[in-house]
Amino acid sequence: MLISFLSSILIWGAAAVLIVRILSASGLSTGRSKTVSVLTADRALGGGFEVTTADTAKVFGIAMAFRAAVFLISICAIYLFKDHDFSWKDLWNTYLQWDANNYQRIAIGGYTYHTENGDFTTLAFFPLYPWMIRALTLILRSEIISGIVLSALLYAGSCCYMYKLMAMDYSRASAVRAIIYMSVFPHALFFGVMMNESTLLFMSMASLYYIRKHDWMKAGIFGALAALSRMAGILLAIPAAVEWLEHYEIFGKLKEKRIGEVWRLFYSKGLWIFLMLLGTGIYLFCNFKVTGDWFKFLEYQDKYWSNGSCYFGTGIAGIFDRAVTETNFTKFAIWIPEAVSIAFVTAALIYGLRRNRNMYSAYLLIYIIINTGFDWPISIARYMTCAAPAFMFLSDFSERHKWTEPLITASMAVAMGVYLTAYFMSKQIL
Repeated sequence: MLISFLSSILIWGAAAVLIVRILSASGLSTGRSKTVSVLTADRALGGGFEVTTADTAKVFGIAMAFRAAVFLISICAIYLFKDHDFSWKDLWNTYLQWDANNYQRIAIGGYTYHTENGDFTTLAFFPLYPWMIRALTLILRSEIISGIVLSALLYAGSCCYMYKLMAMDYSRASAVRAIIYMSVFPHALFFGVMMNESTLLFMSMASLYYIRKHDWMKAGIFGALAALSRMAGILLAIPAAVEWLEHYEIFGKLKEKRIGEVWRLFYSKGLWIFLMLLGTGIYLFCNFKVTGDWFKFLEYQDKYWSNGSCYFGTGIAGIFDRAVTETNFTKFAIWIPEAVSIAFVTAALIYGLRRNRNMYSAYLLIYIIINTGFDWPISIARYMTCAAPAFMFLSDFSERHKWTEPLITASMAVAMGVYLTAYFMSKQIL
């Protein structure tokens, strides 16, 4: 009860502050009260910097080299800790763990390829990543290898978009540091295995970049692709709406009764935001086409994964409770990492609220709320690898407190090594 109360205070308090900031930045008069001045105050982030094509290529190359190094380390871990010799085929099959099996099934034969008790259970998984695997398999001839290569490529592309995004408002050092933090986050191991984290991250980073550039058509396209990657992808409509409201000072124009101008901005700019619904719509149509029920995935999630929805405060409280009461194995494999990751992203949100653009805070806020609102949230630590603004805010924190950088980087990297090894030992790293 205490954790639920505290998390509710923090999250709803952040939401209230954010609403005031958005209304003020959108041109709605909020008066001259000291309270409003404090809530809407901004401090410089360090300017920006120019990004060349060579810079982007360098970021991509280093990111791919990092993923190759992690891959080689994982092979060493497999051969060191498994108690029998492995062929190359056996090695690749170690990547078929947990949700990876379902992505392979969809890639091979779509949503009707696999059933459990007569149920098309793969409908619980979004289609973009396995569709891309299927396309790449035409060249690489293996769903597993295609999935791993695709994850690495999309991760590297995500780093490029984060670098270019942060170049608009932050220092070069902050951009590099944010990429490092995102890359060595303990559950960042999923960026190099057969899972769809890299897909969601790439589409999200691209959409955030184009939102920040006010290129609304591309923001909508990549937002739709993010929504086709995972349900959380549709949340990109929130930062898009915030940036649209603020950049064009919509409430100010409405206050001045410039209705025609607002309407033109809506149908020429803002309407592209609704394109993001297309991704979710395609996924729901897949459900309907296979089962005749647009929302069949909700039934499967509850039936096979006990994943019903709940108030986010209740979900967070459940995680912290299990981090104390569960067996030692599940504590350290699932619940303690989840509790730590929630504490991290919440602290990042509170810290970054006043120092960063509202679109980033709004995205992180709604991302936390939606991803913690489950009865049995066994993959929260993995989901938080895609909470990109949290790493941006953490980097900004380290910019002001230089001594924290090596401590944060080293502790995250060590933890990732531990969980990477445990994952390939078939432990319950979800």
